[in-house]
Amino acid sequence: MAKKQKSFTDKIAKGTGVRGQVCPVCEQVIREIKVIRAARNEEKDSWRFLESVEKVCKCNEKEVLG
Repeated sequence: MAKKQKSFTDKIAKGTGVRGQVCPVCEQVIREIKVIRAARNEEKDSWRFLESVEKVCKCNEKEVLG
């Protein structure tokens, strides 16, 4: 039996959906961003950078970025 071919609109619809997780509270897509913070090392009197990947949506955007 022959395989049904997809139409052009079916192919376009496949790639236009929501990518990633959706926040249950604000219903926005959760983005993963890299946050770099500067931390002072008192022993060596120098600065170092702490990198972390955090998930951000409308709910916690001000706490993470602000």
